[in-house]
Amino acid sequence: MISTSAERIWSALSLAVGLLAAVVALHSDDLQFAVLFLFVQCAVFGYARPERPWRWACLVAVGIPLSLALNAAVTLPSPRELGFPARLFLAPLVVFFRAPAAVKFADIPASCLALIPALAGAYAGAWMNRIVRAPA
Repeated sequence: MISTSAERIWSALSLAVGLLAAVVALHSDDLQFAVLFLFVQCAVFGYARPERPWRWACLVAVGIPLSLALNAAVTLPSPRELGFPARLFLAPLVVFFRAPAAVKFADIPASCLALIPALAGAYAGAWMNRIVRAPA
């Protein structure tokens, strides 16, 4: 596999979108919004880089199980419990990645189902790219 700087940038961008998907999944009571977010974002990545679209789905969807595992393994403090220097730098991370409700380890395997809408979106985006670029 040839790894160019453009591929590294796209991979880093997809991981950042995966972290955003994790924040959406943690703080949204509506599961449909998180699924739609995954589908649309992976469709964008699949359309932009249609070769091997499964990698975009994996890179974006991995954020949700990892965020649940982090919340189940580590009890993140409230931002008000942090001291001054830590509050300045860590409070935004704690606010975004702290689950409002307690997370159990039993919830983590079910969160791996987030890969299904991510794969559907990535392959739909790749398919749309092939339709748009097909010779007439």
